[in-house]
Amino acid sequence: MFRLHLITGILYIVYILLMEYFVYKEACPHCYYYGKLCFSGRGKLAKLLYKKGDPKKFCEREMKFKDLIPQMLVVLVPIIVGIALLISRGFHLLTLIAVLYPVFNWFFINPILYGKLACPHCKQGKKCCPALDFFKKKKK
Repeated sequence: MFRLHLITGILYIVYILLMEYFVYKEACPHCYYYGKLCFSGRGKLAKLLYKKGDPKKFCEREMKFKDLIPQMLVVLVPIIVGIALLISRGFHLLTLIAVLYPVFNWFFINPILYGKLACPHCKQGKKCCPALDFFKKKKK
């Protein structure tokens, strides 16, 4: 994003920070792992940023595909921009790596991280988890 322009790079970082802010604000204070070490470490950090919320509020949420779009844009926008840069400005190895890394992460790392390591062992997921419920429905 910085290769496109300094402003787009800064805007992209601001967007990522906003996405993290909303995860911390809307989910972490209400999660079982608030103040505890979860797979991402957010539970410990959330305690420093927010007061403990109501665990029932976590369970009341329902996730729909439209809720995933802002998170998907974190990955899709740089991929699209990277491909456009490779076409318009010519081949650049770092740009190619920056385009391929999120794809690799999305299709190879995330299924291992969430599918094998985090979600099957998550205590919040055993109680209720809108994301887990959403993805279980999609698999059926």
